[in-house]
Amino acid sequence: MKKIKIAIWGINVVLVAIILFLVMGKGMNNNSTDTAEKTYTVRTDNSNYFNGIVQETDKQAVRDQPKSEDETLASTRVINGQKVTKGQVLFTFYRDMSSDLASANSEIQQAQLAIQDYNSSDKTTADKIELSKNQEALAMAQAKLNKINKAQNRTVTAPISGTYYKDDSGRSYIYGSPVIQGNVNEYSLSKIKLGQNVTVIKNDGTKISGNFQQKDAIPYSTRNVSYYHFRVATDSKLSYGMHVQIKTEADGYKIPKNALWAKNTVKVLKNGKKHTKHVTITKKGQNYYVIDGLKAGDKIVLK
Repeated sequence: MKKIKIAIWGINVVLVAIILFLVMGKGMNNNSTDTAEKTYTVRTDNSNYFNGIVQETDKQAVRDQPKSEDETLASTRVINGQKVTKGQVLFTFYRDMSSDLASANSEIQQAQLAIQDYNSSDKTTADKIELSKNQEALAMAQAKLNKINKAQNRTVTAPISGTYYKDDSGRSYIYGSPVIQGNVNEYSLSKIKLGQNVTVIKNDGTKISGNFQQKDAIPYSTRNVSYYHFRVATDSKLSYGMHVQIKTEADGYKIPKNALWAKNTVKVLKNGKKHTKHVTITKKGQNYYVIDGLKAGDKIVLK
């Protein structure tokens, strides 16, 4: 009987200990929740991203082939991939037109002799009329000579400034300055603002500056959703056909007002410890944005 009482007493002690443990543990948890820091996780900034490809502003064909059987290519003054300026001579051609030149020179000489005769004789009304005809003939003969000279020594010049390129089929072109061409749907069209600065991210991760130069007013496709072309200009050299990513400038990382502490500082929570960091802040309306000093995913302590 005594052993039974001892056993019951032992069981009661164990039960009381369990109850006390549960109650105390709950109380400790409540205290931990009450004293936990209130935090805010920094989200991704409000940048917009678009895809683009480097293309030419203009493309003009140039011909490096003779126009006729009696014309030959005299010189080529450009090589594949060379930068050229508008009006620069690319090719020269020669065509033997000595007989035509001789004929034109003879006409010029005859007109000049007739004019000389007029100057050395008494002037009559008939002479004046004849002089006018001879002067007209001289002008026509000189124009004819100039035309023959151009035909005999023909040149092909660059119609625009850009890059000379000859493809595998033998066709030659002048490609205008490289620009970035992209497209955007009607829902994001308002995010393209002409003149707005952007960051162009090349396929190797390199970042360069640019700006929105052009945006179509009329869509090129209206199937279910309308799409528009846009163009980004940059001063940096880009290779034709390169695919790039275009990032618009962001306001920064939006944070709550009560995340700011003294003198533009925030408290970043890392591994359970608070670290005070100075940040660059801008305010737009009632919203605060961190331009520098934080990154997406940082946990900051609120007041």
